[in-house]
Amino acid sequence: MGSRFRGKVVVITGASSGIGRAAAHEFAKQGATLVLAARGEQSLEEAAAECRKLGAEAIAIPTDVADERQVNDLVGTVTSRFGRIDVFVGNAALFVYGLFEQTPTEAFKRVVDTNLHGHVHAVKALLPHWKQRGEGTYVLVGSIQSLLSAPYQSAYVTSKHAALGLMDVLADEHLGTRIRFGAVLPSTIDTPIYQNGANYTEKASHPLPPTVSVQRAAKAVVAEALHPKRNRYVGRIQAALVPAEFIVPWLFHRITRPAVEVFALRGEQAPTDGNLYAPTDAGNATDGGWVAKRRRVTRPLVWLGVAGVAVLFLRGGSRR
Repeated sequence: MGSRFRGKVVVITGASSGIGRAAAHEFAKQGATLVLAARGEQSLEEAAAECRKLGAEAIAIPTDVADERQVNDLVGTVTSRFGRIDVFVGNAALFVYGLFEQTPTEAFKRVVDTNLHGHVHAVKALLPHWKQRGEGTYVLVGSIQSLLSAPYQSAYVTSKHAALGLMDVLADEHLGTRIRFGAVLPSTIDTPIYQNGANYTEKASHPLPPTVSVQRAAKAVVAEALHPKRNRYVGRIQAALVPAEFIVPWLFHRITRPAVEVFALRGEQAPTDGNLYAPTDAGNATDGGWVAKRRRVTRPLVWLGVAGVAVLFLRGGSRR
C-alpha cells in the first residue's frame, strides 16, 4: 500500500461505478481517506466496502450532484467530519445516445444538469473552504468529447465541452495560488456507462473503439490529483484525433457519423431512459466487460473502419 495520499481527504462523485469506483480503489491503495458520492446507495456502499478492504477509511454519502442542496450538504458533512477536503474528483456523469432530434428536451437538460451544473455546484461549495485553507485540488473527469464532436451524443458533448471550459476559466482565475483545477480526458473507457445510459436510437449501444481499461483512467485521475494539468489524456489513439479535427477537418467530420453508426450502434434495442432519472444499482460495476470482448468482436471492425477511412482519405484528397 502506498502513502502518497495518507492524511488526505478525497471526495469522489460518481463513485458507485466505472472510473469513479476504480479511482476510489487507486486512492485507497495510496492511503487516502475517502468520501464516495453517487445516487445509487447500494452500489455506493459496496464501493466503500471495497476501499475499506484495501485498508482505507471510506464512507458513502448518497448524492445527486444535479441538486445543489445535496452537493452543499455533501461538502458540509465532509468538512464537519474530517475538517478538510484536499481533493475533489468531479466524476459523476450521465450519457445519452441519440440524434439531437431524437433526444427529449428533458433528457438533454438532465445530462447538462449533471455533467455541467454538478461541477458548478461543487466548486461553489468548495471555494470558500479552500480559500480559507489556502489550497485544494479539483479534478474534472471529462472526456475526449470535451474537445471533439461526436454525432448521436449532442447532450453529452455539449455538457463536456462546457465543463472543460469552466475548468479552464477557474484555472486561470486561480493561477499562482494553491487552489488548482485540472482535467482528465479519457477516450473510450471500459465502464458500464454504455449499458446504463439512455439510448433513443433504437440501436444497441457499444463503446466506440478502441476501448481502454478503466484502471488506466483511474491511475490518470490519481496522477492528476498529484500533478494537475489542464488536459491529461487517457488513450493515445483517440487523443490523436484532437489535432486531426483542426488539421484535416474535411476528413474528421466526414468519418465521425459513419464511425458511430458502424462501431457504436449495432443491433436492435428499444428506446430507454437508462439511468437518467434513477440509479441502476444492479448495473453498476467497476468495468463494463468491453475490454474482454475487444479481441473477439471489435478488432475486426476496427480494421474495417481503418480501410474505410483510407478510402475516404484518398477520395477526399483527389478532389482537393
